[in-house]
Amino acid sequence: MTQRLFFLGIGGIGMSALARWFHAQGAEVSGYDRNNTALTQALQKEGIGVDHTGATTALPLSLQEDILQKRTDRWTIVWTPAVPSEFSLLGRLRQAGFTVHKRAQILGKLSENRPVLAIAGTHGKTTTSTLLAHLLHTGKIPVEAFLGGISLGEGSNLLMAGRGQDRPWMVAEADEYDRSFLTLHPTCAAITSIDADHLDIYGTHEQMLQAFGQFSTQVKAGGLLWHVDVVKPLQKAALNTQALTPEIYGELDPKSTLSDRGWAAGYAEVGPSGSEPTAKAKFMLHLKDHPPMEVLWNMPGPHNAANATAAAYLACRAGMDPAAIPSALAAFPGVARRFEIKYRSGGKAIIDDYAHHPTEVQGAIAAARQTFPGRRLTGVFQPHLYSRTQDFMDGFAQALSELDNCLLLPIYAARENPIPGVDTQGIGEKMVGCPVECPPEIRFLDALEQMDPEVLLFMGAGDLDRWIDPAWDRMNKDTTTS
Repeated sequence: MTQRLFFLGIGGIGMSALARWFHAQGAEVSGYDRNNTALTQALQKEGIGVDHTGATTALPLSLQEDILQKRTDRWTIVWTPAVPSEFSLLGRLRQAGFTVHKRAQILGKLSENRPVLAIAGTHGKTTTSTLLAHLLHTGKIPVEAFLGGISLGEGSNLLMAGRGQDRPWMVAEADEYDRSFLTLHPTCAAITSIDADHLDIYGTHEQMLQAFGQFSTQVKAGGLLWHVDVVKPLQKAALNTQALTPEIYGELDPKSTLSDRGWAAGYAEVGPSGSEPTAKAKFMLHLKDHPPMEVLWNMPGPHNAANATAAAYLACRAGMDPAAIPSALAAFPGVARRFEIKYRSGGKAIIDDYAHHPTEVQGAIAAARQTFPGRRLTGVFQPHLYSRTQDFMDGFAQALSELDNCLLLPIYAARENPIPGVDTQGIGEKMVGCPVECPPEIRFLDALEQMDPEVLLFMGAGDLDRWIDPAWDRMNKDTTTS
């Protein structure tokens, strides 16, 4: 592969991790992204050129020359489908004769001939992969991790703790979007969940399940781990999984033991360790052939206990001592925008969460209830994609109805064009038992103030986090002006 790379959509979380990795290897790396964000600014500070115009004249001079001369052997062009295929600069590069590689193809190439731990699933990939990288790093096992979020411990979506090692473990998110995970052939892999999603790509849930089945067959023999909830759907929908013998993990019945169920890994959710908002979450971690271990940590909710269990199992497969896992989990600093408590003071708090699917919304609300028992919970939800909103409108309404108050922001379109008749008002009209408003963004803070929130939970995969600081200022308006 050439050592000059240009990334179209370099500000994406997966693209930027790859860009950082190549830059760390000494390659010349630059790229385009339409949005000027904290992440693109961080890339620039690290010495990676980022253009926001999309103009050919803003490209590196050597790339401009190669376009004019149609010389295509000195640059690798990396593209994410989040950048529209009709984007003019993408067309210009293709017209010049450059082969355009999808991000997943590059990640698959990097994974060849090295041990790989992959996390697949419609929910939990980022938290589980970041947990896994943290465990390996804490256990002094050489690892390079390409993460789908910013680790609060590393301040980056790339962990490079394998310098000087011949073949460090590679941790990667196996993304089902656009069937990207089919470029990977992991040593070991976990599948966390398989709820319907990305139906704009797959058409039906059945087709999505078949892709997960294909991914399962690409994991090396003896290295496959499934959450208990995915077993029957995958075996039913994906016939090519029938010969597989995956290890299983999930929630244990309090009266059963690991040997009773035959599970490789399991947990028993036992809730918070105290009644105060500062109390730790607690669960019992069960690993095969090892005594149960109590875990006290900062990640509430049974979904996070499950994520930790999968990460612990894979860390053990990579050589970590099981006895060291509880203390390592207790020290886990978290992941940006994954139930990240941004502010907490005077009985008020703001939580930022990436939840953008009904199941994730439900889990985030449950975790907030567990963390702040008895507090009035107000949610701010920004739907991500018109197609996902259309597919799961009933599910969003049902999940959001568990809030005490709700504000719905306009849909974050990302790569899509609007779908007539699909909007946040449609969600609000289906909600039951929860006061809801759908203000225009210009009135968002006023509407928020009227709801007088105690605990404010931001949910969505778009740009709603830009409202967090102004919201906290408004929530504390009386104290700051007095």
